[in-house]
Amino acid sequence: MKLNHFTDFSMRVLMYLNQKKDTPQSSLDDLADTFKISRNHLIKVVQFLSANQLILTKRGKNGGITISEKAREILLGDLIHLLEQDDTPIINCDSKPCIFQPHHCKLKSLFNTAYLAFIESLNQYKLSDIEFKNWSAMF
Repeated sequence: MKLNHFTDFSMRVLMYLNQKKDTPQSSLDDLADTFKISRNHLIKVVQFLSANQLILTKRGKNGGITISEKAREILLGDLIHLLEQDDTPIINCDSKPCIFQPHHCKLKSLFNTAYLAFIESLNQYKLSDIEFKNWSAMF
């Protein structure tokens, strides 16, 4: 299974904001510089995270982006599922005619079971469980 770039960027932002203790606010420019990610990509990420109450945004001189309590509490599996924004099955037997479909192929069921196990295994953790020990040395 491969997670999309949107999920990757979103996780980086949330992990970074979760680690910021002294100055909890960041700007889009700070995030883009820190992660070497296009500001335009981050705008989409920040808008989605804000719309889902995972971050708080405030405009103006004392504004910035901060992590929300919801993001600190959400289980990682649920977070990944939300970020992937795709409820279509891993294998879509209806997208193209499949010669195996009338014969009750079990491949789709096996992949769906594996995906649910993936999400369930991640649901044992929160963002705080993946904190770095020496965070300040990274930046």
